[in-house]
Amino acid sequence: MGYSFTRQQLYELVWTVPISTLAKSLKVSDVGLAKACRRGDIPLPPRGYWAKLHAGRRVTRPPLPPRGPGASHRVNIGVGAPHAYRANSVDDCAKLEDTPPEPPIYDETLDEVEVRIRQALPSKFRYIRALDNPHPLIARLLREDDARREARMKSGYSWDKPCFESSFEQRRLTFLSNLFTLLATLDVYATVRGREARELLVQVGCQHVELKVDALEALRPRKGRIAGRRGEPMAIEVRVGRWKHDEAEERLFWSDGDTGRIENQLRDIAVALVLTGERQYRKARQFAHEWDKHDFEERLERARQAREAAEARECEERAQAERDRVGRLLAQVNAYQQAQQIREYVGKVVAFPLAIQGRAFDGDREAWARWALAVAEQLDPLAPSANGRANE
Repeated sequence: MGYSFTRQQLYELVWTVPISTLAKSLKVSDVGLAKACRRGDIPLPPRGYWAKLHAGRRVTRPPLPPRGPGASHRVNIGVGAPHAYRANSVDDCAKLEDTPPEPPIYDETLDEVEVRIRQALPSKFRYIRALDNPHPLIARLLREDDARREARMKSGYSWDKPCFESSFEQRRLTFLSNLFTLLATLDVYATVRGREARELLVQVGCQHVELKVDALEALRPRKGRIAGRRGEPMAIEVRVGRWKHDEAEERLFWSDGDTGRIENQLRDIAVALVLTGERQYRKARQFAHEWDKHDFEERLERARQAREAAEARECEERAQAERDRVGRLLAQVNAYQQAQQIREYVGKVVAFPLAIQGRAFDGDREAWARWALAVAEQLDPLAPSANGRANE
């Protein structure tokens, strides 16, 4: 079974009982639990902590570090679909079903997160303007280019010519190498795809931020601008992820210009990329909250409709019961009146000697009279025999 903990929940648990005991209660391995804690940046008790604690010696408990930019506030453990961990009873879970989802709350504003990102960057970072010892991703691209160059030299012709020989491409790779190296100091790692390395992603926590680094003309085409010339301006564009169809598209943009080359803005660009990861995470949580809120309101509406339908059915059942009761009353009155009319008619037939057989009665007069009175007895709800019929 999988569990989904908040970072605070898991932090409290691992500092309450030994990790091996906690792992057994969750039916997971202690190694997997420790990895999950490291993944969520949750400190673990050091070796010997529990022995010192049981011996009455002084121990220290470090605070839970702030959540990393773009990182999730939850940690999933175990296999299968993760279920939100709750230490309380099922009754409390039932109460949560009737409670509207709470909006996400953050300990820091985005401005405070930005300050923390800037403080986490190395105070001194030297921009390396050569590709002698580049970032590993850039080194791979250069090796692929060397292979293309060698293949062309051997064959004399190759359609797969090198991609990064021009001064612009060399500058572009140099910038990416420095950017990726700087981001790695914040545990932010890049992915480069495509033959010409035009598909760029950086992973900030659990968020993927898409960026483009290319010629200004390629990112912002404009008439009259000459592409491919020496000293061509370079630009970078960062796409902020969207979760709603009607949400306005947002892109961050830097380029060579009056403020200088984008190399001079490297730190600001790195901070913006990491902050974009945090913004995307908050947007995703807000979208999830609005979806949960919509789902909760729909469940409330369905419950209200079901309740009103049940009340309407109950009201209709009461009304139908009353109609049935009135109908039975009218039938009883009608039966009583018919019984009285039969008795009165039989009395007149018996008392009237000129009553004609076949017209006023059938067969023998006395036999007919007994039969007719028996019919009246059956119809009459007040007759003594009616009580016996009601009890059958």
